[in-house]
Amino acid sequence: MRTLGMTVERRWIFWLLVALVVLPTLGLVAYGLSGLKNQRDAAEARLRDRYLLQAAAVEQGILQRLGEEDTRLRQQLVTVPDDGMAEALAHIGKPGSVVDRTWALDDPALAIAIPEGTVEALTAQAPLTFIHAADSGTIALSRINDHRVVAYRFNLAALDAVVVPEIVSRQFSTEQAVYHLAPAQRDASATPVSIESLREDLSRRSDKDAEVDRPMAPPFDHWRITVAAPPSAFSSSNSGTITVVLVLAALVVTGITLMGRAVAEQIRLARLQTEFVANVSHELRTPLTSIRMFVETLQSGRVTEPERVQECLGIVADESERLTRKIERVLSWARLEAGRRLYEMELLSPQQVIDASLAAFQTVQLDQPVQVSVAVPNGLPELMADSDALVEVFLNLLSNARKYGGTQIKIDARADRGGVVISVTDNGPGIPVAERKRIFEKFYRPDLLQTRRAEGSGLGLAIVKAIVHAHNGRVTVESAPGKGARFAVWLPRA
Repeated sequence: MRTLGMTVERRWIFWLLVALVVLPTLGLVAYGLSGLKNQRDAAEARLRDRYLLQAAAVEQGILQRLGEEDTRLRQQLVTVPDDGMAEALAHIGKPGSVVDRTWALDDPALAIAIPEGTVEALTAQAPLTFIHAADSGTIALSRINDHRVVAYRFNLAALDAVVVPEIVSRQFSTEQAVYHLAPAQRDASATPVSIESLREDLSRRSDKDAEVDRPMAPPFDHWRITVAAPPSAFSSSNSGTITVVLVLAALVVTGITLMGRAVAEQIRLARLQTEFVANVSHELRTPLTSIRMFVETLQSGRVTEPERVQECLGIVADESERLTRKIERVLSWARLEAGRRLYEMELLSPQQVIDASLAAFQTVQLDQPVQVSVAVPNGLPELMADSDALVEVFLNLLSNARKYGGTQIKIDARADRGGVVISVTDNGPGIPVAERKRIFEKFYRPDLLQTRRAEGSGLGLAIVKAIVHAHNGRVTVESAPGKGARFAVWLPRA
């Protein structure tokens, strides 16, 4: 119950850490995204305001250009005699130019109703006015001299293709946006408007439309000015926002994953260490109990026969040796963990290593003898290794093979890729696939029936792996349920 309570407590600590780390992190992410959105909105608002101001400047430029066109036309027509006016008007208004059609006021083709008093209101000081006709678009009335007034129409396509680019290049030479004049629907009205009143109206206008698509002032409100932002206007902010979001999300996910794995690993190690202490305590208590019982029996004098005394002393010696081996295993692991184990390297043949390992194995398996077969060919490369360390490696493998149900054990050696492979194979129940990757972890013992029946601390294979790696080798396992297991140790040649 103590172990279970500690595990539950650690889980609560884990979820508390998750809450303390994840929630503030998510809050920071939300705050960052909000800041990025506000920054983007502000950038869009600044860009829209800039385009609106520039659109107003384009409209001012268009009005200025229309005034210039009127001045040019009056200069050309002021000296034309009455009998040559028709021909002059035909040459002035041409398709594709800014002014694409001109009329004399008495021309029958000028099929618009001019409001009463409009012509009389034109003077030398205000010689130009505009009216809108439903069929003809915007018409300009211009007084050439005291007795002559002409009408002409503006070409929207020519204004968009010629005038607008000129204005933009002159005023906004570094601007990448595209400005267009486009037609717009409006109610027909023939109310005359002077160019001065248009300029005054434009100066008073406050265009707050969300889109940069604004109609011009009447009577040109059948034209609208549009601004097409370049595709890259917000691409950098878009990519920056996406990048920041992805980075923040990746950091949150990575942080949670790493924290969860670290805490889970600590909980697992704590549980395994608790089980290790319990197992070692039990394993140490068993031989100590036997030693104490037989020592008390000898001290009491209840056993007097020499044969029985020798038997009791033999059991005490065996249990003392067993206790020593268990303590040495724990101390060996402690030295490996602390990096204090020193290796006395010497030239060894694989046969020497196997013989020494089998001799050590014979002393620990007298109570449960198994059949061991050896296959070591001659001429194998020598190894530069610590003899005692390698004996400990193969003694662990042989002991595990016996401990977990193997009745027949085979140890063999062969040359392989610049080194030697020494294998220990048994005919035991085998190791499930799910357990193979973890059996070399410290304190880990598979939850199998054979494991529960056998004594062990979960350090044997961890010690094997640590010693083999210290010799620049590697250890692998091959197994299938019901078909035994084969542990192979590869060591480099000297």
